Amino acid sequence: MVAAVYKWMRILSYRLDNILFQKISLVIAEAALETVPEEIVDHPSVRNYSQKIGKMPADVLLDRSYHHRAMVQARFKFSWKRGRPDIIHFALMEALSTPIFFKGLLHVYVHTINNKLIFVGENLRIPKSYFRFEGLMINLFKNKIIKRDQNDNDKNDVLLELQDNVKFEDLVKDIVKPDKLIGLSTIGIQSTFEEVVKKNVNGGNSHCAFVVGGFPKGHFSDNTTMLFNRLYSVGKFRLEAHVVIARILYECEKALSH
Repeated sequence: MVAAVYKWMRILSYRLDNILFQKISLVIAEAALETVPEEIVDHPSVRNYSQKIGKMPADVLLDRSYHHRAMVQARFKFSWKRGRPDIIHFALMEALSTPIFFKGLLHVYVHTINNKLIFVGENLRIPKSYFRFEGLMINLFKNKIIKRDQNDNDKNDVLLELQDNVKFEDLVKDIVKPDKLIGLSTIGIQSTFEEVVKKNVNGGNSHCAFVVGGFPKGHFSDNTTMLFNRLYSVGKFRLEAHVVIARILYECEKALSH
C-alpha cells in the first residue's frame, strides 16, 4: 500500500513539474509531408514506386525524388513546398533527440502544407532509418494514430496522432496557445539564436512557441506569418530546418537550466 502511494506521489510530482515548467513548443509548419494526391495516383512513376515498396499508390508518401515528373505534369499548387518528407524526418530526429524533449519540457507539432496536424507524444523515438520512418508515416496517415500498444485505450500511450483539416491559426489559438509565437526565417529581423531565446524565453510560467518551416525552399505563407509575434533571421546563411531546430533548442535548454 505504501509503495503504491509513493508511486502515485512520484507520478503526480512529475506531472506537476511538467505543468509548471512546460515552456517551449516547436511547430514544424507548412511541412512537405503528405500522401500522393488523387490526381496522380495512376501516374507510372507513382505506380512503379508503390509496387516497389508493396503499398497502394494512394497510401505512398509524395516524394519528389520518385514523383517529380508526376508533380510537374500535374502542376501542383505550391509545388516547390511539397514532396520532401525527408525534411520532416531530419527535423523530428533532431527535436526528439534533445535533453529538453527527454525532460518533458518540449511539445512538438507538425502542421502540413495541406492542413493536417500531427501531435507528437512523449518519449517518441523516431526511426533513424528513412525507410522505417516512411513506413511509420504511411501507417499514421492511414490509421490516424500510433500507440505503443495498439490495443491500449490509455491516451498517455499515444505516440503520434493525426488530425485532418486543422488550420494553422486554429493550431496556434486553440491547441498550442503560446504567450509568444516566434517565427524563424531568412526574411526576419537579423539576430542570433542566443539573442532570440534571451528575448523571448523569460522563465516563470511563460510559454514560447518557435515555428520552423518544414519545406525545401520559399517562405512562410502570409496566413502563417501574420500570426507571429516576431519573425527572426538567425544567420547570414540559409540553414536547413534540422540545424535551426538543434541550435534554437540548445539555447532554450541553457535558458531553462538557469
